[in-house]
Amino acid sequence: MGYTASMSLRFLQLSDLHLGASLTGLPAEIAEALRAAVREATAHAFEQARQQSVELVLLPGDLFEQDGIDPAAQLRFVYEQAAALAPVPVVIAPGNHDAVGPDSPYVTESVPGNVIVFTAGELETVSTPAGPVAGRGVQAGEGAGALRWSAVRAEQQGEASVLVLHASVLGVSDGRYRRNTVVPTTIEKLSETAFSYIALGHYHRYQEWVHPVRGLPFAAYAGCPQGLGWDEPGEKGYLLGELGAEGARLTFQPAAKHAWHRHELRLPPEHLPQAEAVLLAALQSVYDAVGPEDLLELRVSGRWPAADRAALEKRLGDVLSRAWHSRALDLSAVDFHPPLVGAGESELIDAFTALCDSGLADVAEDDEAERQAWQLARYLGLRLLSGQGLPGEVA
Repeated sequence: MGYTASMSLRFLQLSDLHLGASLTGLPAEIAEALRAAVREATAHAFEQARQQSVELVLLPGDLFEQDGIDPAAQLRFVYEQAAALAPVPVVIAPGNHDAVGPDSPYVTESVPGNVIVFTAGELETVSTPAGPVAGRGVQAGEGAGALRWSAVRAEQQGEASVLVLHASVLGVSDGRYRRNTVVPTTIEKLSETAFSYIALGHYHRYQEWVHPVRGLPFAAYAGCPQGLGWDEPGEKGYLLGELGAEGARLTFQPAAKHAWHRHELRLPPEHLPQAEAVLLAALQSVYDAVGPEDLLELRVSGRWPAADRAALEKRLGDVLSRAWHSRALDLSAVDFHPPLVGAGESELIDAFTALCDSGLADVAEDDEAERQAWQLARYLGLRLLSGQGLPGEVA
């Protein structure tokens, strides 16, 4: 039976798998494990689709890497998952990483009977057992590409209520360092169409938008099911939804086996009496956030006594060992300084130290601000008297 306005259509939205990604910046065994995790997440999503009796599967692009490892085999894997759901229609709108071209597996591989691939560069609408679905395929070599909104409105007249699109919503970010602009559009333009729901691919973080009039989500990125880089923190997964004429009700399903964590650790000023406690708390916070299947990058900055470097590295190493994989510890932003001069090395230094100690002794117990001021004065004075100069954050 086809889709009607009164029905609630169950669907799965899954995109940006990047199957077969080369991941050359990672150790080979880690890269291979991540590729395997993507396949596991994909299979899990399709199994959930079967268990939840979905009536439509939407795959808005970047399912594999055209320049990656055996792209044809990656697409066949997706096709196998899709064919197992037959007769449920599975609709694919290729993206910029799996763009349609003469050598694309979308052209060379046999397509299962329940799978529909939008291979044209212009919007087209197809009929499925779940109702009409519109979409467009990104073309190899087209650059940013474009979507003719007049065509969208023309095609949209009538029954079409779902649009599947690999596109960049301008003004929206997913946190990644590098992002190609593909089929640029805006939320305002998307909301002006009469589609009940628009399944978007390209950005790797789950984001949804509620229609200003209808009051339900009308467009969403599912994000990717497994992050593949340090710039992809946070939960990753796919969407299960129920679609009606006024929009969709969406449920985000976490799927990633490995989470990426990036932490900036600023070493506390060593002159503070609670510096040790502050450092321990910061390290514990990082340790607690990272699981044994996760990846961790820890960037450390600040100043620390050179004599305590080995102890600091051990503490940091203990935190890094918590993760499944961690980026090599980089301490290049830490200023390891030699010890300050001590008592008996200079009458001037002894007199200055005595003055500071006397000042500290006169501070009221509850006046923490004055206590820290004296401690800072003692620390900075000793640095100057010992010839080390002021630290970078003060100079």
